[in-house]
Amino acid sequence: MRFRALTGSKSKKRGRDKSKATARGRGRKAREAQQVDLATVSPVIEGRLTMNRQGYGFVNVYDGSPDVFIPPDAVGPALHGDTVQLRARPSAKGREGHIVGVIERRPKEVTGTLHPRGRGMSFEPDDDRLRSPMRVVGQVPKSAKKGNVTLAEIVTFPQRREDRPDVRVLEVLGAQGVARIEVEKIKVRDGIREAFPHEVELEAAELPARVERDVAKRREDLRNIDLVTIDPETARDHDDAIWVKRERGGFRLIVAIADVSHYVTEGSAMDREANSRGTSVYLPDRAIPMLPPELSTNLASLVPNRDRLCMAVEMHIDDKGHVGSHRIFEAVMRSHGKLSYDGAARALGLTKHGPHQPAAEKRVGTLKTLLDLSQRLRQHRLKRGALDFDLPEGKIVLDAHGEPKEIVQSRKDPGIRQAYRIVEDMMLVTNETVAAHIKRHAAPGVFRVHGKPDPERISMFCQVAKSFGYELDEESAATPKQLSRFLRRIDGTNEAPLLRYLLLRAMQQAIYDTDPTAGHFALAAKDYLHFTSPIRRYPDLLVHRILRSMIRNESLDAASLRPRLQRFAAQASESERRAMIVERDVMDVYRAIYMQDHIGDEFEGRIAGFAPFGIYVQIPDPYASVLLPFEQLDDTYEPDDLGIRLIGTRTSKIFTMNDPVTVRIEDANVQTRDVVGSLVQHQPAEAPTQARKKQRGAPKRRRGAPKERRPAPKERRQQPRKRARRTRRK
Repeated sequence: MRFRALTGSKSKKRGRDKSKATARGRGRKAREAQQVDLATVSPVIEGRLTMNRQGYGFVNVYDGSPDVFIPPDAVGPALHGDTVQLRARPSAKGREGHIVGVIERRPKEVTGTLHPRGRGMSFEPDDDRLRSPMRVVGQVPKSAKKGNVTLAEIVTFPQRREDRPDVRVLEVLGAQGVARIEVEKIKVRDGIREAFPHEVELEAAELPARVERDVAKRREDLRNIDLVTIDPETARDHDDAIWVKRERGGFRLIVAIADVSHYVTEGSAMDREANSRGTSVYLPDRAIPMLPPELSTNLASLVPNRDRLCMAVEMHIDDKGHVGSHRIFEAVMRSHGKLSYDGAARALGLTKHGPHQPAAEKRVGTLKTLLDLSQRLRQHRLKRGALDFDLPEGKIVLDAHGEPKEIVQSRKDPGIRQAYRIVEDMMLVTNETVAAHIKRHAAPGVFRVHGKPDPERISMFCQVAKSFGYELDEESAATPKQLSRFLRRIDGTNEAPLLRYLLLRAMQQAIYDTDPTAGHFALAAKDYLHFTSPIRRYPDLLVHRILRSMIRNESLDAASLRPRLQRFAAQASESERRAMIVERDVMDVYRAIYMQDHIGDEFEGRIAGFAPFGIYVQIPDPYASVLLPFEQLDDTYEPDDLGIRLIGTRTSKIFTMNDPVTVRIEDANVQTRDVVGSLVQHQPAEAPTQARKKQRGAPKRRRGAPKERRPAPKERRQQPRKRARRTRRK
């Protein structure tokens, strides 16, 4: 071959001709494929890129359509967090796309560690969704030590897929594992800013010190009505105030909401920053507000004995919880009392643990009327099929120095939980009323949408419920009414908390959308939106602006407004998810700090979930999750078909979700945010069929009927399912 290649010119020419023919064939096929693709490919759409550590990503698109999968070779020069342009086409994954441009780059600040590299330094970002290593340019502070957490700024972004960013070191934050530094890492990772831009501060400084008289005169006056706020004792802002009066055949309810839209005008610096933040973020030691403090804790907050502008909803509700008539109007109000949930519960006699609160004690009559209305509204919702998950949540209690002194289950006291429900029920009926009002007038809006659950997930949940001894038909489980009945049926059982949690995991996540027909599955509501918290949620502010235009009979160009609202809705859904992750991760930092003082202690708990690397155990006091790594368990384990049991391949030992166990705390790592334990005792729970028979009213097994068998392990090994840690909000 080598001889012919050197001496045979004809052979060389034939090779060239063959290559040209092959190239022409490839070009023709490529053009044909391109023509086929062009028939299915979408126009250019925009969204935010979320990368995975494996190199692929997803784009949360802003036009309201489903997320788009981005393969590793289609990312281009984009980085995690960039706002991008892309084209999408149908694929086996739903939609697959490629990025064609970057509109806006992600925040420049990143945290990471420095490492020597040749004559220079490289930077390894803490966020493994970013490309690494990054090249360091400029001077490195002398205080930088190996392993220290460093704050850097991206100075050169990639221009091609293979490029890496260049960074400049801003400062050395300190050692890994320190609470303050770990919290800062989380905030920087997700672009959470505490300080407001200078232009926002200038706008806030120009706000009036108090409500202007000429503005108040143009509004309905509610200042003589005994409106009060009911919030947690530590509340930093007050969005809503309520008043109720019993009337013939029902109730008259007024809910007044802070009128943020009067002060935050569309397109202003405060508006742009509020849209960027999307929501306030609540950490154990502080709140990071969506709006500057001049508004969030002062001029727009419904503090006692101060005139405040509000958007009010007056509703006439019958004894069965139906809203008969309503009106929405601009008003000026004055809060006559700042009540706490604990104080209201104590005044109502729902608990003996809350403090005596004079403002609540003098309004016992009003509070009893609110409680009565709350129970009727809740009964009405449950009757139509609303799902009451009532899942426990952890709460960090800090000492005077800001250190965690307790981890408790929030709202554990039934009476205080009932006080929370009173306000929740008033807000839910107000949100539904406003949503129906906007929909009835065919006005554009931002709705809170919760879609139907995926049939496969519901099918799996029905099988899980059956394995615990509870029958749930797959067809009926597709409706909220039947699921609501199921939740009431298991109430009070040992399995109830676990089954509620697993059902929540089977649900879709609620999002913001402009479609008024989608409804809210978990609330069994045809119409629902967020109206009651404009201080801390941007979609509520958008709804207020729409209502104000409707009240004033101003024209709304729905055709041009809806696409803009859809973009805002998608961004708000994204901001909400980001805030939830930050709040959860910061809670885990404080939890790890607290549990460091309990290393060596033993606690009783229950198995709450499985991960590829171990078993999670939930202990009730302190309210913490403990990881039992598989390497400590003297066997290898495989999951059953439902993913609720692990079966030892050698010992056949079985771990089932909800089994009671005793664990010893071995380590609490602030950096990884893991509390690691070892197994002291495992008492397998009673077989589900036996446990179910002990429940009152449970059907008995027919004589001669076969007993329920545990599912056999799969023949081929597979990884246990990773526990989902994300929570969902209504």
